[in-house]
Amino acid sequence: MKLLRLELFMDHVGVLNPNSPCISDGVCIKGYPKQFREATAENVDGYSMYRRRDNGYHVKINGNVVDNMWILPYNPYLTKKYNAHVNVEICSSIKSIKYILKYVYKGHDCAKIVFENNEQGSIAWDEIKTFLDAKYVSAAEAM
Repeated sequence: MKLLRLELFMDHVGVLNPNSPCISDGVCIKGYPKQFREATAENVDGYSMYRRRDNGYHVKINGNVVDNMWILPYNPYLTKKYNAHVNVEICSSIKSIKYILKYVYKGHDCAKIVFENNEQGSIAWDEIKTFLDAKYVSAAEAM
């Protein structure tokens, strides 16, 4: 129970903090508090619905009673190792895999460059010859 620190509770939403950026029209856009569930179920087009036991445990944070409905998904091993909250979620839908792979296989930044001869003032436009697959390095990356 020592691992369950304040960071693991979604205490920034709803009745606990109505001015939180994740509140829209008085409702948490992340869906907290989550409902109690006896088993984990997969959602085809969204977040998985994790098991949340109604074990009767609750704590008081700033005068508000908080129970398992407010706990963020976490991994006890990673929480202990890094002494921080590491959000761990299942990524099993096609959309989530596509989202992850999009960044893995994105490649480097490219730029289209054209070399012109200023003496003639213009060049014959040949798109194949004028396109060069070159790596773009910004000032921040060059440092």
